[in-house]
Amino acid sequence: MSRPFLPDSLAAFDLPYVTVLTFVKLEFAAETVYVHNGIGTYTWGGEDWLGVGSLGSVSTLEEGSDVSPYSITLTLSALDATISGQALNEDYFMRPVTVYVGVLSADDELLDDPISMWTGFMDVMSVTAGQEGESGDQIVITCESELAEFDRSANLRYTNQTQQRLYPSDTFFEFMPKIDGLKIKWRGDSDSGGTAGTAADTKTRRID
Repeated sequence: MSRPFLPDSLAAFDLPYVTVLTFVKLEFAAETVYVHNGIGTYTWGGEDWLGVGSLGSVSTLEEGSDVSPYSITLTLSALDATISGQALNEDYFMRPVTVYVGVLSADDELLDDPISMWTGFMDVMSVTAGQEGESGDQIVITCESELAEFDRSANLRYTNQTQQRLYPSDTFFEFMPKIDGLKIKWRGDSDSGGTAGTAADTKTRRID
């Protein structure tokens, strides 16, 4: 699926050299973290996005013709105090994640606002600290695509109790328990098997 890059960004892709940045928004419960894989801070969308340099990475963004929940892996190394604090102290499971892609000019300025390329939820996070080599001091977050919601049961029932919990003023399922076992006599139906009511209810109900 093509993405709606604006004209200035599209023109930059025709140049011999172009710089592309990946921006990631991590919506933790108490605070949203804004980072990108470049250096310095870029401001757009009313937010300041912190650069984590080449030590931050995003796995390949996949998509196909079928409706499949492709996942991605985010890696943040040389932990920033703010980011590590969020990872260690907050409930991250199923919190929203959005990945954006932006294009820089020759002066390292954003040509246009970055566009959204992937949305999903944080699934599994691992934090390592104090290890030597490339695997030391890093956060790795595996994220599920929004399409994964199609494979997950909502665990909801068509009952008045469930409906009231979600929408207290909605009475759509109020009489659902009385429908179970109900027999309806349609107009003109003389068959005794069409008598309305349950085994415990001998009253006849007629639907005109």
